[in-house]
Amino acid sequence: MFNRMPFSVGAMKIKTWPLFIGAAVLLAGTSTTVIAQELRRGAGVLNRPKPELDPLGVRAGGFLIFPNVELGTTYDDNVFATENNKQGDFRFQILPTVTVESDFNRHLLRFSAGADVGRYVDNTSENYIDYFFTGSGRYDITGDASVSTDVAYRKLHEDRGDPDSAIGAAEPIEFSRSSADLTYQQRFNRVIGRVGVGVGREDYDDVPSVIGVTLDQDNRDRWTYTATGQVGYDLYPGYQPFLRFNYTRTEYDEGTVKTNSDNYEAVVGTSLDLTNLLTGEIFVGYLARNYDEDAFDDFSGVSYGLALDYSITQLTTLNGKISRAVEEGFSNNPNPRDRTTFRVGVDHELLRNLILSAKAEYQRDDYLNSDPLTGLTREDDFYLLQAGATYKFNRNLYLSGTYSYSTRDTNRQFGDYDRNLFMLRVGAQL
Repeated sequence: MFNRMPFSVGAMKIKTWPLFIGAAVLLAGTSTTVIAQELRRGAGVLNRPKPELDPLGVRAGGFLIFPNVELGTTYDDNVFATENNKQGDFRFQILPTVTVESDFNRHLLRFSAGADVGRYVDNTSENYIDYFFTGSGRYDITGDASVSTDVAYRKLHEDRGDPDSAIGAAEPIEFSRSSADLTYQQRFNRVIGRVGVGVGREDYDDVPSVIGVTLDQDNRDRWTYTATGQVGYDLYPGYQPFLRFNYTRTEYDEGTVKTNSDNYEAVVGTSLDLTNLLTGEIFVGYLARNYDEDAFDDFSGVSYGLALDYSITQLTTLNGKISRAVEEGFSNNPNPRDRTTFRVGVDHELLRNLILSAKAEYQRDDYLNSDPLTGLTREDDFYLLQAGATYKFNRNLYLSGTYSYSTRDTNRQFGDYDRNLFMLRVGAQL
């Protein structure tokens, strides 16, 4: 639910890849009774409507209110994400959320708020309170034109396994992330055009170190300004080729030498919607990042991405993602990274009210500039293996469990680690 989950970890050997494949094959091959045929177009196992199990919400005029609360516990065998001297601990959580959605014939309004309160049994320095507020809306000007907006504010903390987390911090680093976006979409017969602008802000709090000094995080505070445009064409049922251009301006508040930059990306691709079998998009193009300061090397290269959901059967959905992008990073100082991600997952409906899931992920981070303190150009390899299940007792009560193994291999000193997490949650909803 919250953004910086520790997928963001040290070095799994190649021998673990058969486990990834075996888990997916095992779940995909599980048999069960054939379910009803009422499939929404493109709906996978997780988002397929289940009228007998989906929450009904509470009606308030033209709106539906969906309250939800989860209580959970997690055992983390490496709380501080360290290579040596690992410390395990139990974390107890309460996660309340409420979502309000409009039920209009036209237009759309949606608001959400929630929190994640975590408390550790022994390592109380790791206690946290995260929360968020979001809102979105769409105004349908005509049947072919609409304006939409999204706003969000999140108060978060950096997990100890986050690649940007400061070494030697006495407690997790807290930060806020806010954004606002405005998009206009217009259809002209078979042509669909979309333009949008946005602004984002990240603000990091200073944190005490284990030796009593303050670790200044102000040089991570930044603004981002974005503009995007896309033109697509309904070439054939299920295929919509498109051209897309993205621009991002990043400006840091402080720093002797700021990594302010202009980022450009131009891609060509197609979205897919082949009956109930295959949905998603694939694209390839060019990206470049140019820095204001000569101290940083400009970057350019191939941009590509793939995100697909494939319904192997009505009971099993396979999903995959491949992406490459240049992102903001931090290694003693702001340091953008070239990040490549490969992810594959599978969801299987063993019973109508029991969903099994598995996921494997590999992430490669190549930092673009050498660290001024060490002279090294940082490189990270992160692997994740995850499996879980969700059991719904009825439309108001459910139970979920997840096991995750993650590991990171990096040339950053003291940056390697591996980690096992066992999570159990019970949820109630209306």
